[in-house]
Amino acid sequence: MKFNLLLSLFTTGLLLSTALTFNACKKDDDQPAPSVALTATTFSGKIGATASVTATVTAPAGLKSLKITKYKGTDVDATFGTAGTQTVTTLSHTQTYVLSAEGLTTPIRFKFEAEDTKGKTASNDFIITTEASVSYLLTTYNWQWKSKLGKCAAADPETEQIFDCEKDNVFSFKSDGTFTLDYGPVTGGTGSCQFDGFRAPTTWTLNADETELTMKQVSVFDPNDVLTEVYKISSATTSAIKSKQTVDLTVFGCIIYDWGFEWTAKPK
Repeated sequence: MKFNLLLSLFTTGLLLSTALTFNACKKDDDQPAPSVALTATTFSGKIGATASVTATVTAPAGLKSLKITKYKGTDVDATFGTAGTQTVTTLSHTQTYVLSAEGLTTPIRFKFEAEDTKGKTASNDFIITTEASVSYLLTTYNWQWKSKLGKCAAADPETEQIFDCEKDNVFSFKSDGTFTLDYGPVTGGTGSCQFDGFRAPTTWTLNADETELTMKQVSVFDPNDVLTEVYKISSATTSAIKSKQTVDLTVFGCIIYDWGFEWTAKPK
């Protein structure tokens, strides 16, 4: 009888221990997987802009790590962090990125992947698309006038006014705010070309939203005689810039009119 009683107590204890162990394991298994919330999932801007995102992790079982991996398109950018990945152990992390030319041909992506102490994971992506700034376009390429549309009298139709001697003029803008103008092999003659070389290019600037390009040239005969031209930019791509310039030709009996200038990009 004693043996049976002892066996019964042992069996009961074993079952109880197994039940407690099972319930404890089941409780651990019931812990929700982690989650990663981002303050934004996308950002679009021009070169030079700063993208910023904050990742917040919820990990009921405890956080083991938060890995941030940078991609250029589908390829890991090995120059970021360690072989492309930065690892932190905080529940909140803010990542910043200054948009550059590397994002012009493919999106930049930051993947935030959280792993909890039970090995469960969750991730979220922050995708950045980059546009070329006008400043980048001006300084990366040389530029030539392709078209110059204007007119003399108010009743006249707008027509092409560019001279052959202007078509080979090459503007080269530098990052220090200066520019040069190469008049090319075709120069002199009629129109504005007869004054080629009378003014020396000095500086160029853009307003804050890059909608106005201001160029200054100084007379080679009088340093106080500065010509300021303002081009209002309507579109800018890696191949062309379209703009308007208010031209005052009243001294020649014409009107003040917004002439259309189209510039074509050329390799430097």
